[in-house]
Amino acid sequence: MIIRLFRNNRPSVYFLLLVYTFILRGIFLWHPAFEKPEEGAFLSPYIINWIHQNHISLFALQFTDILLIYIEAIILNFILTANKIFVTNSFVPAMIFITLSSLFGEWIVAGTQTVAQLFLIISIMSLFRITGVESGRENTFYTSLFLSIGSLFYFPIAFFLPVIIIGILLRSLAFADFVLIITAFLLPYYFIGIGLYYSGHIEDYLYFLQSHFYINPSPVIDISIPQEIMLLYFLALVIWGYMLLRGDREFKIVKHRRLVLIVLGYFALSVLSGPFITGSKLVYLQCAVLPGFIFVSKIFSAEKLRFYHHLLFLLFFFGAILFQLDYLGIMKW
Repeated sequence: MIIRLFRNNRPSVYFLLLVYTFILRGIFLWHPAFEKPEEGAFLSPYIINWIHQNHISLFALQFTDILLIYIEAIILNFILTANKIFVTNSFVPAMIFITLSSLFGEWIVAGTQTVAQLFLIISIMSLFRITGVESGRENTFYTSLFLSIGSLFYFPIAFFLPVIIIGILLRSLAFADFVLIITAFLLPYYFIGIGLYYSGHIEDYLYFLQSHFYINPSPVIDISIPQEIMLLYFLALVIWGYMLLRGDREFKIVKHRRLVLIVLGYFALSVLSGPFITGSKLVYLQCAVLPGFIFVSKIFSAEKLRFYHHLLFLLFFFGAILFQLDYLGIMKW
């Protein structure tokens, strides 16, 4: 079965993982598109203008987006294996991330959110490094700074900021760290504001800040019933994977155990905050895949795979294909 191909860390798996990424997302190369978040990124209009001015094709944008997902999967897999979150080193977490991030067509269409997600992953990698060192003020600064840069591409990922604050303050309980985190996050916005002030465009920037630095309820859920069922299935596996990870004897001595549990809190925050985010709720809920895949991966990283493991995974695999065909209008539910 598919899972067995990735249950090792041989170099050849890098190529298999790339092939798997194109298997799940390659159909969009024949139906390429680029979609920016409606009101979720300050840099989005500038990126659109840059694309038009340089006549970059939709195929190139879609191809780049697929490669970015592959790179993100590799980085996330490295974070989990390097920090001994799982006992066995394999590429199962990377495979699960690619599968989950390919569930719906809205998640596969090329967009600025994928770039924002890359900076979020780099921030997570830096956060895991901080918790294991004595003095990490410089890394603390970069952890928050990378998140801030990512939020310029897609602002809702800023919800990860509380995770950084809690994760670092539980280590040091220093007020200086808290100030450093907030300062690093606001720094890009400050310098952008200074530049726009001198160029005479400060009014648009102030409107952007006003519309994004407060909760704006938008309770209309724009996802279909089949998509809701798939998300509930995903939620159930996250809970199950969390219980398995919590009961793992080796995990209880991992130095990042508390941080992983905080990431679970971020998953809950991502899901519950969906109705309060303007734009597509389905697009926003993709942020829940990033923390959620850790716990789902635990299920499929079992020492001995059983029949139900393959069945559970195939529901994701074929579900992703059916949802993509539905999104492209090739087949309707």
